[in-house]
Amino acid sequence: MRNSLFILVLMVAHAGAAEISFQHDVWPILKRHCVGCHSAQKTKGRLRVDDIAALLKGGKTGPLFIAGKPDDSLLIDQISGDEPEMPQNEAPLSHAKVKVLRDWVTQGAKIDGPPKSDVPPVVIPEIYPSAPAVASVTISPDGLSAAAACRSEVALFKVDDETAPRRLPTDFDLITHVEFSPDGTRLAASGGSPQQFGGVAFFDPADGKRQALRHLGTDTFFKGNFAPDGKTIALGGADGAVHLIPIDEAAPLKKVDLHSDWVTAVAFTADGTQLVSGSRDKTIKLSNVAGLNLLRSIDDSTEVINAVATGPLDAIAGGNARTLSGYDLKLALAGVEVGGSGNGAKPVNNKAQYVRPFPAQTEAVMAIATSGDRKLLAVATRSPEIRIYLTDTRALKITLPNVPAPVLSVALNQDGSRLILGSKTGVVQVWDTTTAKLIKSLTPVPVQPVTLAGK
Repeated sequence: MRNSLFILVLMVAHAGAAEISFQHDVWPILKRHCVGCHSAQKTKGRLRVDDIAALLKGGKTGPLFIAGKPDDSLLIDQISGDEPEMPQNEAPLSHAKVKVLRDWVTQGAKIDGPPKSDVPPVVIPEIYPSAPAVASVTISPDGLSAAAACRSEVALFKVDDETAPRRLPTDFDLITHVEFSPDGTRLAASGGSPQQFGGVAFFDPADGKRQALRHLGTDTFFKGNFAPDGKTIALGGADGAVHLIPIDEAAPLKKVDLHSDWVTAVAFTADGTQLVSGSRDKTIKLSNVAGLNLLRSIDDSTEVINAVATGPLDAIAGGNARTLSGYDLKLALAGVEVGGSGNGAKPVNNKAQYVRPFPAQTEAVMAIATSGDRKLLAVATRSPEIRIYLTDTRALKITLPNVPAPVLSVALNQDGSRLILGSKTGVVQVWDTTTAKLIKSLTPVPVQPVTLAGK
């Protein structure tokens, strides 16, 4: 009787987990989230996932997984937990995708065929099984409208009423950046599909209609910024370049080759003549829009740079090193000699002359944003608070408490009186920064209600 009961339990457990196919279930996840860093083109950590023999071999730290032992597998460890290490600088994998990979390893990590080259179409669910992480948010200059990037779609909504958000779909695998133009008449959404294309879509925020859609290059775009005149948007590229994409489709595309790894964030200076960029190569660089050339590597870090912004006369950057620094751009460019080309700029003056440090941050800096008038700076770390500083003195103005950490994106309106944030938890909030009062909190896309056991 005891043996029969044991066999029955095993049968039920086996029936509970559907057979996972490497080709049909696992490979699409690896292609979407891992191939950008671990392929024949870029073998970070000496790991490739686009070749079966290389996948089984693993990287410099050893095998990626141990068949039948998910709890002892590096793959599962890296994508699990409250703050997963992978995918780096992206929204974490959904619970469903983590379960697919875990079940595959549990079932013996069987390879039923080589990676498939066909690309499945992007499918936007009518109702999400769980709230997707909000990778980017934006608020209109007047503070009345806001938008959030939710995987492959944008949720556009009014701040002051409870009308359901308008859903704006794209064919991008992931939207990494949304932004209203400086005059509020255009909404940009950018991102793309890894190892396939970078994409930019422009919408009319008044009615949500798409004005233009462009597929560019062969890989995803990251955080960017509209030029002050609203005619061009600059986006960071997986190829290490800053891409300048005109709103006018007849105008030529431009790019500045600057970094040796992903450009995670880009910002125009106040006059629109220069660009500040931060990268996964741990550097912050200043480049010339007209000449499309590097002016100076203004700083480097021990960790990845996650965010950049610009004030009236300076640049600000922060990242995983838990530091937030300002840079006086006029002093940074004084006396620079260029001994070589591209990344060979050799500064003559002392960095200490132009670095303007902000107060120490308690956790890694995830996102920063300046108000439209560039007088205020909002800073989001992994801590459950948003700090707002004065850009001219770097003094703390106000703190917004108890936010849904970790916050992945923040934005301010023209005068900085309204702030919007997007969280890894899928929650979007709008705050009054003059009083530290929460105006609105919502999950911007429909999510399946949680059913309690026994109900």
